[in-house]
Amino acid sequence: MAFWKALWTGIVIFFSYIWSLFLTWGTILIAPIMSPTLLWILVPVWLSWFFSEFFQEKKSTSFGNAITNGVVPLWVGIDWTRFLVTGLIDRDIIFNLDIFIKFIICIVVFIYGLFVIVLGIKAVAYAHYVGRIREITYVIIMFTPIIYGVIEISFKAVFSMILFFPLFYYLIELIDYYTPDPEAIKADNNQGNNNSGF
Repeated sequence: MAFWKALWTGIVIFFSYIWSLFLTWGTILIAPIMSPTLLWILVPVWLSWFFSEFFQEKKSTSFGNAITNGVVPLWVGIDWTRFLVTGLIDRDIIFNLDIFIKFIICIVVFIYGLFVIVLGIKAVAYAHYVGRIREITYVIIMFTPIIYGVIEISFKAVFSMILFFPLFYYLIELIDYYTPDPEAIKADNNQGNNNSGF
């Protein structure tokens, strides 16, 4: 009897922790509602993601798309750094361990964008995976609230980002699968009608 009680307690604790991670992840996703200043950088990223995901990369990512997608984290890494440096200069931000970690995140995201661009230029097959707009958007959506100080950087926040990435990925995959191909994709694949006008 004690064994089953201990087992049940362990299961409840485990799922309570998973639920708290899910809530942390959800809080990161809705952070722009809490702080509209995030919209300045996230709206272009969301728009780029939407149009690329459903009009260019529904089936796969080309090397050209990967190169273009790589510019997004490259530029976002620069803008995040600009935000932090401006805060330090204006003394709105005090340099501490959190700010140092944020600078590291900026550098990593910048290097990630550069890496994707180089892979695309060199036509390395791996670019089809790491250069997809879905992955790039996810990284930016998750880390922007942390860089801007809306969400505190913590192991729990980063762990929730990693743990629930497959949920994000396969939810979009499901939407891709069940939504019909836009005319632009059909035309690119020579499946649509060959209208030359509007």
